[in-house]
Amino acid sequence: MDLKDRGMKKWHGFFMPEHVSSLKEMRHNDEKVKKPVLDENQLQEIDETLHVAIEINSPIIITLWIDGFFNKKEGFLHHIHNLDRYVRIVDNLGNASKIDFENIIKVEIAD
Repeated sequence: MDLKDRGMKKWHGFFMPEHVSSLKEMRHNDEKVKKPVLDENQLQEIDETLHVAIEINSPIIITLWIDGFFNKKEGFLHHIHNLDRYVRIVDNLGNASKIDFENIIKVEIAD
């Protein structure tokens, strides 16, 4: 019998599914980043850009931080709700999303 028949294949079967999922979760957690702290100028710029976008009905790109990861949403600003601290954005497919102010990192007018 040749010991090199199966090579590394011999060892792949020893990982339990729980171990594999645990390793994936650890890798996922290692990729997380801390939420950036925005200063007053950055918050003011976000607010101004939101109000300009809704006034001229321009598409926007909102950069979000959610649970350690950055995400971008693009669409038209439908509503700014200052009291409850969220905005509602509608994408090009007509899907509406509610975005909490606390998750917004950056707002840009889309070209």
